[in-house]
Amino acid sequence: GYDARANMVAKATGLPEDLYHDLVAKAEQAIKTSLRQRPVNVKDAVVKERGFKTLRQRSVEVSEFSYRP
Repeated sequence: GYDARANMVAKATGLPEDLYHDLVAKAEQAIKTSLRQRPVNVKDAVVKERGFKTLRQRSVEVSEFSYRP
């Protein structure tokens, strides 16, 4: 993504805090059926078994600015 480029990082860090807001993802359509039972998460068990740390994304903050390469 753009965060790997130094000029984009400098531009994003230079923006005031009040321009940032949480990204709210909207569902494409309403679910008309009942919820299914979630399967057991096998990957989490393997990660814990091997002694690694599970990383989860808590939120996404976005801000818009004009950019022309």
